[in-house]
Amino acid sequence: MEKVFRDSVHGDIFIHDEIFMEIINSPEMQRLRRILQLGGAQFAYAGATHTRFTHCLGVYHIISQFLKAPDFEKISAKEKKIVLLAGLMHDIGHGPFSHTFEKISNRSHEEYSADIIRNPEGNISKILKKHKVDPEDIIAILEGKYPNKVLNSLVSSQLDADRIDYLMRDSYYCGVNYSSLDTEFLIRNVRIMDDKIVFPKKTIHAIESYLLGRYHMYKQVYEHKISTAFDVTLISWFERIIDLKEKGYKFLDDRINNYFSYIFNGQNIPIHLYLILDDFTMFDIMKSCQKENDHILNDLSDRLINRNFLKLKEADEFKIREIKTLLKEEGKDPKYYFIEPKVKKPSIYKDGVTDGKDQTIYIVDKNNVVKSLTKFSLLANTVKLIEDEKTIKKYFFPKEVM
Repeated sequence: MEKVFRDSVHGDIFIHDEIFMEIINSPEMQRLRRILQLGGAQFAYAGATHTRFTHCLGVYHIISQFLKAPDFEKISAKEKKIVLLAGLMHDIGHGPFSHTFEKISNRSHEEYSADIIRNPEGNISKILKKHKVDPEDIIAILEGKYPNKVLNSLVSSQLDADRIDYLMRDSYYCGVNYSSLDTEFLIRNVRIMDDKIVFPKKTIHAIESYLLGRYHMYKQVYEHKISTAFDVTLISWFERIIDLKEKGYKFLDDRINNYFSYIFNGQNIPIHLYLILDDFTMFDIMKSCQKENDHILNDLSDRLINRNFLKLKEADEFKIREIKTLLKEEGKDPKYYFIEPKVKKPSIYKDGVTDGKDQTIYIVDKNNVVKSLTKFSLLANTVKLIEDEKTIKKYFFPKEVM
């Protein structure tokens, strides 16, 4: 069989095995069509309405291109299939608004992905077992624990199929050009040595361009002040829901208790309920909350629906006191309306292991000696300088009290 998806970023994406189409057509994967890739960035960039579904197809495609490189011929057909499946399903556990929902549920999408894939009552596990694929092999790759470390690195490392696709895709749909990646050149020259994915020294400039593009995307897109403002306002909205629940408030919308009661109690949302949640569901709940009998929840819901988020502005101690006084006079508790953001220090590149996954980009020199990128790249060694960058104190609060 052969199926073709026409993709705006990669062109034609070919599917050659029935198992992939069955996974793609499963309700678990189709749900990703209803989850936007960039969450709050849709409010900063009008074209950023692409989904986790198209991203997952893109990751599948990038991995399939890596597997065509000469050094990957030694990988067995079985392992090629499972790493492609891992790439296709690597984001299957994302919640509404992608990473934003993790700040509410206090559980990572990777953990939900593992639960969805191994769920004996779900479609994914049944499809995999029907085709004699062990779900635990897929999960092991996603967790970076599969015995063949090369497969782990293809899906999750500092230069992996996931990052390559989302940088290309996000820059395309946001209408920016920070991530013009020389992907074909990197893939054509990739090698496997010492159970690692390595790149020859001649690819260093292409890798540096990739790292710099990723840094610019984080500064200009992923951490855009409007995207961050959406996140902050959404978290305040949910904190108000939690506080009302603790006070015994009776919500008009039963879905709030049905879906979120587990979070209220410090538990994980059961998979059958989690799979109902998507961007559409959450926006509909927000719309219903505009009619709740609590003016703070009404107001925060209205801000989320109508893109009137809390604004990020500088404020000194005198201004902070003035803003908090005005908020209280208007019946707006500063707990929900005056937020100090968590400052993220930007990074271009870091060696080492994170969450059990090797994040080092390896370069092989002319003597076939494998070394870290930091041994060759001036760019990779600018991390310390950027981390020492001073930050100005800024806060989120309603624009009307500026």
